[in-house]
Amino acid sequence: MKRYAPLVVGLLAATLFVRLGVWQLERRSERRAFNAELRVRSEEPPLDASQIPHTNEASDSLRFRRAAASGTFDFGRQLVVMARSHRGNPGVYVVTPLVLADSTAVLVERGWVFSPDARTVELTSVSEPGSADVRGVLVGVTSLPAVTVADSTWPRHVRRVDPETLAPDFPYALRSLVLRRTELPEHAPTALQAVQLPKLTEGPHLSYAIQWFAFALIALVGSFLLYRRY
Repeated sequence: MKRYAPLVVGLLAATLFVRLGVWQLERRSERRAFNAELRVRSEEPPLDASQIPHTNEASDSLRFRRAAASGTFDFGRQLVVMARSHRGNPGVYVVTPLVLADSTAVLVERGWVFSPDARTVELTSVSEPGSADVRGVLVGVTSLPAVTVADSTWPRHVRRVDPETLAPDFPYALRSLVLRRTELPEHAPTALQAVQLPKLTEGPHLSYAIQWFAFALIALVGSFLLYRRY
């Protein structure tokens, strides 16, 4: 019976590796379907910011939709999103509420600013006219933990922007998605740089699947050689 042990172990290992490879292929298919859905959304007409719902549960289907908003920036209540690199450089995102005609507001990710410590930024260097017409893409909450600095002063320093969580800090209702400016207006400060959306790729799932299938083959061949040897 001991003679067959390498074959049994090799078969069990190969089965596990094949299952992991199939799982990676399934992840690849899910990623493809998600990318296709995002491409469809990006081709739809721009959404008016007043149509953005107030709760995260109702807004997921609008992520990556193009959107437009007109209103007045509230520069007295800005957010500095810490630790955001751009082309290998440390920096922050500057997020400013845009108060709409109905007295609600949408948080506008105005752009990226270089910051040596990825936290400190002089907001006067990225000031803009108060009234603005903003066009961009709607983005949701990232998976980073919602860490904030323990103070009550503005600007608030955060690790991520979750309008629903931050809503109590503002005197007006916030829309549930962030409007990212992917193109800056002509009058934008030179210190401010637009942040593009991530490219829609299939990720490394295919290469991972091939690796797992290779491991399965190695396990089978290796166990067979050990069986023949003993």
